[in-house]
Amino acid sequence: MPGDDFGTYFQQRANRFAAFYSSEPVARMLGRGPLFDRLRLAVDLAAELEAATVLDVGCGSGPLFAPLAERGIRVTGIDPAEAMVALARRQAAEFPGLVEVRQGGWEDLDEVDGYDLAVALGVFDYVAQPADLLRRMGRAASHAFGSFPSPGVRTGLRKVRYGARGVGVHGYTPEDFERIAGEAGMEVARKTPLGRAGYVVHFRRRNGVLPSS
Repeated sequence: MPGDDFGTYFQQRANRFAAFYSSEPVARMLGRGPLFDRLRLAVDLAAELEAATVLDVGCGSGPLFAPLAERGIRVTGIDPAEAMVALARRQAAEFPGLVEVRQGGWEDLDEVDGYDLAVALGVFDYVAQPADLLRRMGRAASHAFGSFPSPGVRTGLRKVRYGARGVGVHGYTPEDFERIAGEAGMEVARKTPLGRAGYVVHFRRRNGVLPSS
């Protein structure tokens, strides 16, 4: 799981990462359109599942809050970076009673359960033990949804850039999704390609059974 360097990195760059979601047209001009595509797909899945509650893991500044809360879905966001949590709470304040934000790491997922859907966008990129995180998501919610970058030139460049700051970056193949799901006690329900950016994957509990801790 991410260590102190991960939290420190995003603590120091919270405003920069939040700015990625400030304008979809600009993001698409800069090649970051998949950021918005994966948000929409997460919301679509929540609607498909008729989810009443969503756990947003690594919520960042909270770009997923509005599209979910506007549909009456209750959202809990959790993030390890204090600066991200501060930004997320500003977003949450626009939806009193529907959005809650907590500061915490992935280990804190063990303290929550009963959600319909757990979402992790832009998180598995930095997780050295993805099955562990997915297992925790699967114990917190009956369905999980995450984004996974492909191993390619872009991910390779990110590995160099982030690695210099003590942050690991990981790429995934479609075969990895089945392996990770199996190790986590989950199964792949659907995987959707996002071009060169990678995939988003919908996981569900295997046979509806709660994954072992």
